[in-house]
Amino acid sequence: LCAVLSVPACGAPPNEPSVLGSGTRAAPVLRVVDGDTLHVRLEGRDVTIRLIGIDAPEVDWNGGRAQCFGARAERFASGILEDERVRLEFDEERLDPYDRTLAYVYLNDGRMVNVVLVRRGFARVTIYPPNDRYEGRLRAAEDAARSRGAGLWSACS
Repeated sequence: LCAVLSVPACGAPPNEPSVLGSGTRAAPVLRVVDGDTLHVRLEGRDVTIRLIGIDAPEVDWNGGRAQCFGARAERFASGILEDERVRLEFDEERLDPYDRTLAYVYLNDGRMVNVVLVRRGFARVTIYPPNDRYEGRLRAAEDAARSRGAGLWSACS
């Protein structure tokens, strides 16, 4: 695995292993919308990416009400993603009903952002088959976050 990835990925924390399957694409992040949605430049286009397997609380936009921990999730996601170049990994279905591209997103050090957000308590696991390749990893991260009372697990009812 480490021969395929860049050297920093080999040093990824053991509780957030790096795994990149075939069919990954590199893309610069243009902006973060909220805790589970971002925009990247892919093939010269601005593409909306929806993180697979997670649901972050909503932020206050389009007249809707913000959910508990929504603003914090957005700030955390922005902090780790803005001005970064990420790798995208796709599962079985590439688009959601809103025409957003569905992906697992990886940082340069090999950590999967989807897992990081759940483990830190900024998102819950939400699986929509057939996009369930990393359901086990995501559920383990959620169990760990819940048991520690991390993020939304301590602040939201």
